[in-house]
Amino acid sequence: MRNAFLTVSALMAVAATAGAQSASAIRLRLDPGSEVTIEGTSSMHAFHCKTNKIMAYVDVDPGYTKDLTKIARPIASVKVNIVVRTLTCGNSQMDKNMYSTLDADKNPIIRYTMSGYDILDGSAKPAAFVAKTTGTLTISGQEKVINMKINAERLSDGKATAQGEEDVLMTDFGIKPPSFMFGTLKVGNEIKVKFNLKAGPELLAQLAAINGGTQ
Repeated sequence: MRNAFLTVSALMAVAATAGAQSASAIRLRLDPGSEVTIEGTSSMHAFHCKTNKIMAYVDVDPGYTKDLTKIARPIASVKVNIVVRTLTCGNSQMDKNMYSTLDADKNPIIRYTMSGYDILDGSAKPAAFVAKTTGTLTISGQEKVINMKINAERLSDGKATAQGEEDVLMTDFGIKPPSFMFGTLKVGNEIKVKFNLKAGPELLAQLAAINGGTQ
């Protein structure tokens, strides 16, 4: 746990400089209820690990509070960092097994950086859209380009939500699916990465200024 704390502290210390924000974009801050999960199967039971300790840089077009059908590129950039040791599976032994499998001591961070996206034809609405994204996912020090469909929506309070999921193979990241209990429990190669994010602008005053200022 000390290693996880030190890693989180180091990431927070560089938050001001990592992933520089575009001058024409608004940076969104994730709400505490945002969550990333990793689901998988084994020869004995399924497993479900999750974290709500997510460090993300989500920059959006300043006009995202208006009609999204009139904005060609609502999302400017997305970068996500997750400390492996913040993931929990509801069982301390399962947690230890997962940290060992992901080689958390040598590769403590799971990273995702979006490199591009296309809004699906016919999906854009004034307050929502569906996009096919492309990005680089890094697990256990190995990078892989993945395509993921996301559902994005702007809520009435100005906050934004996004949901998505993607199936990946452990072996694509150089991870051998582990076995435990003398081979009686074998973990499946395929895992599902899911996210459910909610975010709002870092400074509500920025939105007020963009929309005409405050009284």
